[in-house]
Amino acid sequence: MISLDDIKQISKKISLENGLSEDDLSEDVSEIVYRIDVFECDDAPVIDRHIDIEYSFGDYYEVHEDSSLFQFICGLCSLSLAQEEEEREKVLWKSTR
Repeated sequence: MISLDDIKQISKKISLENGLSEDDLSEDVSEIVYRIDVFECDDAPVIDRHIDIEYSFGDYYEVHEDSSLFQFICGLCSLSLAQEEEEREKVLWKSTR
């Protein structure tokens, strides 16, 4: 499971990724959810793996599969490819506030 220190690291990486100063929005993170969306396109499924970081003020940040942040978060949670295929949605962290 993701710790509060991990949330701070993730928040810092998001700020740096977006060219912002090291604004610490870690206190505002309300939930982190791994999702697999499958869309049918000409009889072939298109699979979109991403992680949504949801904030208490209503916004969210989508981390795409091809980003280093996606790999970093998956590493924190020890998500394996087998687990990823089994679950379409998995809550990785949820605020207790």
